[in-house]
Amino acid sequence: MFGNSAMRRRALLAGVVGAAVAPVLGGRAQAAAPKVYIDPGHGGSDSGAIGNGLQEKNLTLAISLQLRDILKANWNVDVRMSRTTDITRSLAWRTDDANAWGANIFVSVHINSGGGTGFESYRYPTASAAAVNLHKALHPRILSGMRSVGTVTDRGLKTANFHVLRETRMPAVLTENLFIDTLADANLLKRAAFITATARGHAQGIAAHLGLTGVAPPAYSVIVDNSTAGRFTAGSNWGTSAYSSQRYGADYHFASPTPASDAAWFKVDIPAAGNYRIEVRHPADPGYNSTTPHVIVTSAGTRTVNVDQRVNGGVWRSLGTFGLAAGDRDLIAVSRWSSSSGYVVADAVRVTRV
Repeated sequence: MFGNSAMRRRALLAGVVGAAVAPVLGGRAQAAAPKVYIDPGHGGSDSGAIGNGLQEKNLTLAISLQLRDILKANWNVDVRMSRTTDITRSLAWRTDDANAWGANIFVSVHINSGGGTGFESYRYPTASAAAVNLHKALHPRILSGMRSVGTVTDRGLKTANFHVLRETRMPAVLTENLFIDTLADANLLKRAAFITATARGHAQGIAAHLGLTGVAPPAYSVIVDNSTAGRFTAGSNWGTSAYSSQRYGADYHFASPTPASDAAWFKVDIPAAGNYRIEVRHPADPGYNSTTPHVIVTSAGTRTVNVDQRVNGGVWRSLGTFGLAAGDRDLIAVSRWSSSSGYVVADAVRVTRV
């Protein structure tokens, strides 16, 4: 739920910041990718709304991280987020950051409270025509995504004098994705499939508004990063680093090889049984491992593919196409069980229906 009060809202080296790109004006794409700013509401000391064992700040981050990954998996866009972890950001920091970056659009993700039910979205009362168009592109697609998982009431397209809508210099929309204190809504928010569907609806609305039709998205493609909330697990022997600029996202995990699995797992929600291409992305370094085991849980049992992580960093590398069963589970592991020397790295995976 959104409010105007501030209260509501080496082991290895340092990372690098992406270069600036030219904007999209009037729906006409320039040479560079459009810049999408995603704002997960609340965070850190500001939990946002609480109810039914859930905290708004965790849900908004989960939706937003998946939204970022779906956009980057399917279209040529530049994405920046107000936060990618559980940290505190003031409302002014969020809008100042988006304005300074020169974002083309701003989307703020929230969860409602107050005893109601359903989905609603907001723009500023005197918003530009471009903001109205963004609003109209987002709302029905998010609602449609939600309704692919459960019954959701449409509370409509609304206006409000929220800080992030008023102080942004680009088209801005704020979404309120169900009510955390209503049991039926909370039960949907607890489902991984619902979080993914909500993120995908946001992505489809953004793509429609920006006219991103040059690349047709596959029927299903999702990226799971090592920082995606609730989608990655690793034991205490795994460290975190931002050393390499070839990383996906803010950081990656690494560990020394050992004659034991001690795997880091990526959890993926497969919507339907079928064939899926599995790709991995990692930074490369001459000191990393040349035979890092990647274990895939297929419908016919586990398969292991070794990857040389000393070369071909910063790009998606296919492990192959595999038959996968439907369901939400730990699907891809990076194992420490390697006879080669050098760190094994777990960064990000991409799964695409083929």
